[in-house]
Amino acid sequence: MPKITRRTTIFTAAAALVAPAFAQAPTAAAEPKDVDQGDNIEIKTFTYASKDNQDLELDLIIDRSTIVEKRPAIIYLFGGGWEGGERRDGSTVDLFRSYLSLGVAVVPIDYRLGVKEAKSRGESPTTETYLEAIQLSVEDLFDATSYLLEHAEECGLDPERIVLMGGSSGATNSLVAEFNLANSTQLARARLPDGFRYAGVIAMAGAFWLKAGTPLTFASKPAPIMFFSGAKDQIVTYDEVQGPFSGYGAQYYFREFAGPDYPKWFVDYPEGDHALAALPAINNQLEIRAFLEKLAWGRRELSIHTVELSKIPSSFEGLFSQQRLPASS
Repeated sequence: MPKITRRTTIFTAAAALVAPAFAQAPTAAAEPKDVDQGDNIEIKTFTYASKDNQDLELDLIIDRSTIVEKRPAIIYLFGGGWEGGERRDGSTVDLFRSYLSLGVAVVPIDYRLGVKEAKSRGESPTTETYLEAIQLSVEDLFDATSYLLEHAEECGLDPERIVLMGGSSGATNSLVAEFNLANSTQLARARLPDGFRYAGVIAMAGAFWLKAGTPLTFASKPAPIMFFSGAKDQIVTYDEVQGPFSGYGAQYYFREFAGPDYPKWFVDYPEGDHALAALPAINNQLEIRAFLEKLAWGRRELSIHTVELSKIPSSFEGLFSQQRLPASS
């Protein structure tokens, strides 16, 4: 029997998280409505909306051994290029176990996959297809958030400590959602209660992708944002792009919104690529917890830029090179 090491675990979990961004949509497995994972982990599933002949569900995952009057929550949005991925798989609980142990509720959500839907109609995706897919996803995210706010008391949640987290397309959805909310767009006003704000956004290999010619400006200060971004990302904007759409990445945001007036933490990988859509959830849990405690929930006004240089880069090449190394004890 092969020896199971932490490196093997990281490789397997990261591959499962990142692969949907480069693949067609998998078939979705049926989800039980209530699951007892054992080990004090409880999962309850709710339908938060029904649209386009699809029931959109969310999972409320908690650790019952933690006694918390009002739990902060992380709404998690999966990646997959708006045509693949699913809200929960076999690795979800393990990835979030350290946050669950702190009394945090983790809430993975469904959202409509606009690119998948376009392809099912025989359409070839265009830039507009992707922008429309993002808008559909943000609408669904707002509806899921509204559902949680309406049921916050019975779910034991703190409405003032809800954070968004996503990888790849899920990260882009989260950032565009915050753009809408900070600018009080019609979409945000129609879907969320007056005065609601997210406590923070954690974006793993995501960017603000907006309609062409849209500047990245905010009518009110955005929530604290934690970026994990690689300069060699094959898919997502690292700095800025102007063309068929306007893209603004972590490098641009940190430069243009400098200083602690815009609380943020940019974890910068000069040799990193789109593997960062998943790796931080595994390798950077301490930094994410610090962001939550200090910037998101602690509301400290900090601007942090961490540059990670490593002999084994946070990239697909680095990930596979680690897997090829002999296992160590």
